[in-house]
Amino acid sequence: MNIFIIHSGDDLELIRQKKDELCAKCGKARVLLLEYRRPFWKREAKRLMRQAQMILYLVGRNSAKSRNIDWELKKALKYGKGIVCCKLDPAYSLNAVLRARDPFTHEPILLAEEVESIDHVADIVMNYEQGRYINIFNANDREEELTQAELFEQYRLFTETSEALVNRRQNVNSFYITANTALITIAATAFSLNGDVLSKILITLALTVPGILLNHSWKKILVAYGITNSSKMKIISLIEKRLAASLYDAEWQVMSNQYNKTPYISFTDGEKSLPVIFICLYAFVDVICVCALIYCLAWR
Repeated sequence: MNIFIIHSGDDLELIRQKKDELCAKCGKARVLLLEYRRPFWKREAKRLMRQAQMILYLVGRNSAKSRNIDWELKKALKYGKGIVCCKLDPAYSLNAVLRARDPFTHEPILLAEEVESIDHVADIVMNYEQGRYINIFNANDREEELTQAELFEQYRLFTETSEALVNRRQNVNSFYITANTALITIAATAFSLNGDVLSKILITLALTVPGILLNHSWKKILVAYGITNSSKMKIISLIEKRLAASLYDAEWQVMSNQYNKTPYISFTDGEKSLPVIFICLYAFVDVICVCALIYCLAWR
């Protein structure tokens, strides 16, 4: 498990002690820590946060007032990472970015899990490593009575929802590819018709704006599908631990085996390149159109 620590530079010595304490309690865990904010530190922080399964926020005296910490917390929330807050002193307060309101009840909620000590953080990490971080059974007495047939039936139904999710994602991809093709076709047709060059440039510019917005939406949907599918696979893996064979876990181990010549690239990472390519294409067309527009206006 990778753990990225968010902290204030004012508390660096104490943060190092907490890091060593956590490493001692969780031998297999990999603790990622940016001790100093060098140039381009935000790029490095984003890279480490993407690698992490947990964001540990060690709250210091001045942490709630730090804009840099606010930025890191916002990025962690954007990436869908679980944030665990541990105050170095009970009197310290949390950042406002971690507080929100429930959209239905409008009650105040905390967008992170607050714990009292590093021991509690270590318990969360160990439960994660041992597959106990999610309880998929409703009650302990019912868990003991659950037969293999009942468990397998629920397992089969849940795997079908995962396959259905993949099919829906393919339909979404087809829709957005068709929409992009239609926009490009309309722009090419409009430019090929007889008429004023200035009008053609303006029409092309007008079509690239919805194209960029369309592909930005497509990319966000693909990321959401990737997170949902990843969550489903984790739950399937937990159910498999109670069955005779862990087929999905075995498949993942084979795909991620270090001796494989070709590294595994997830469907989500591969599919996200498509909207990025279209966005770059529209942006390139925008640059050409703007240059042509300036040229036309200059020579009128």
